[in-house]
Amino acid sequence: MSVDIRRITIRISPALYRQLHKAADQEEVSLNVLAVKALETYVDKPVTERQHLPVMELSALLAPAAQAAEITEEDLLRHARQVRRRIWQERYERAVQAVGRQQESS
Repeated sequence: MSVDIRRITIRISPALYRQLHKAADQEEVSLNVLAVKALETYVDKPVTERQHLPVMELSALLAPAAQAAEITEEDLLRHARQVRRRIWQERYERAVQAVGRQQESS
């Protein structure tokens, strides 16, 4: 049986975690359900109505380090995408294997 699940990891402050946990409790849903609902709400908005992520700020912070290492920003971003894709793939495969083992033991 094939399971089509994607897993992400995000880092948030303890204060935001407490706020999310409280909101999930009030809605009587898990943190996962609350996060998925929030993400769905975000991506369902037209691009012009979305609050933009700080990509430009991140690029400005990384540019000096990339120049010092004689790496172009494009090379740095390409490498970051490759690493991110590999990490996501590894985590996804582990999750699928865990689900498979869980189903086999049932």
